[in-house]
Amino acid sequence: MELEEAAFRKRVRSSGDGGGGSSAGGLDRLSALPDCLLHVIMSFMKARQAVQTCVLSKRWRHLWLSVPCLDIDFDEFKKTPCASGDNSGTGGDGNSGSDDDVSDSDSDRSGSDTDDVNKYKDWEGFEDFAVKVMLCCNIAQLDSFRLRVDVSRAPVFGYRQAAGWLRRAMKYCTPDPVSQRTGLSSSSWLLKRLHLCQIPLDNRFMKHVGSVCHSLEDLELDNCTCEIQSITSHSLKNLVLKSCRWRKLSDITSPTLKTLVIDCGSNGDTCLLVILAPALSNLHLAVFIDELRGGISLNKVPSLAKALINLRGHKFDMFRSELGGDQFKLLCSISNVASLELSDVGTTVLGEESRFQEFKNLRNLLLDDCDLSDDLRTLVFFLQSSPNLEKLTLRHCQFPAYSKEKIGTPILNKTSSSELGGLDLLCENLKVEIIYQYDYGPHLIQLMLRVSVNLSKNNIKLTKLSRIGVSPGL
Repeated sequence: MELEEAAFRKRVRSSGDGGGGSSAGGLDRLSALPDCLLHVIMSFMKARQAVQTCVLSKRWRHLWLSVPCLDIDFDEFKKTPCASGDNSGTGGDGNSGSDDDVSDSDSDRSGSDTDDVNKYKDWEGFEDFAVKVMLCCNIAQLDSFRLRVDVSRAPVFGYRQAAGWLRRAMKYCTPDPVSQRTGLSSSSWLLKRLHLCQIPLDNRFMKHVGSVCHSLEDLELDNCTCEIQSITSHSLKNLVLKSCRWRKLSDITSPTLKTLVIDCGSNGDTCLLVILAPALSNLHLAVFIDELRGGISLNKVPSLAKALINLRGHKFDMFRSELGGDQFKLLCSISNVASLELSDVGTTVLGEESRFQEFKNLRNLLLDDCDLSDDLRTLVFFLQSSPNLEKLTLRHCQFPAYSKEKIGTPILNKTSSSELGGLDLLCENLKVEIIYQYDYGPHLIQLMLRVSVNLSKNNIKLTKLSRIGVSPGL
């Protein structure tokens, strides 16, 4: 024990003058930790915070240069907004503004100019910092890299500047004399996670990622403007695309992709997006169909475990989107799914002609805010096609109307009575939960009992909500 304590004290003395971590007795136990543990700690910091640790002591001076996770975020450079009537100049940083008198005729223009100066001062500080850090840190040696700008607080050319920083950083490991001297090559990228927010990206970016980032597993693009036509990777496991504006994205191809999230965004009017991801296990597709009018084609995904499909705006599809016109084709491509949530599905999901598709692996089905008022045709389709269904949840769905004079008696026409009369379910132990908002609980029970002759009333649970809440997951 005495030898270990002596070695520990020796490491503390060699770490230089302590600071920012000394404990009782003057020992800087934090600085005495090995580099690998300090790097883990610094990986939870934003880039500006990580760089600022260099002033703690000699021990910390160069640690930030080899941090495995770099998170450059414009939010770190936002100053507190000025209060109304306060002329503090730089937005609450404590510096007083000019005392010169401003005439009434120039007051509006002066105020606008001051706001622009304050806004661009934030950007100038961020720009200087980002350029220096990305020149000092080798992006290729990072495990995780995140770059986020704020277009609303940047000059017109600002977000394109950020794209330039990224391009320069990604050229660090191309085969050139500098990289050869440092022992790096185009195949030495270690990057596993890449997250870009509000960055304009062209097709060269994705080609470089595909050819150099052989270890990339997680790619997230958030609110980016993309000229990318194809996303191809042999290493990606998770791909998240949020509110991106695509010009002509035609395909997403990856044999290793496990999770795909497409949340909002837009694509070229006539551009069909083809998804080739045979190993996909988790799919989240929540889009406005008039923003992806060219449609989405998803090849068979035999390993799909969970899927959320939310095709918004089908009721107002004035342009007859390909995605909204044949939703049944999309359902067929995910027929192997085990847990499925369909949101905002309309009466056109099955098309005009009744078709059969077996969902043999489906165990949990949630229909959220779906229109079932056309004689429950969509519901009957899934009950007939899912022999192993264990849990059915109907949340905030529209059902056929009922008579207020005779509560509990559904108004069913001849078509519905022939389609719904005594459906023999193969899943005898099916549990049904109906989450509703208005006073038609008894009507729903009678409706479900009419759908199936072997559905037990004890297996139907009614949950009434006073207001529509947040949708829980499956």
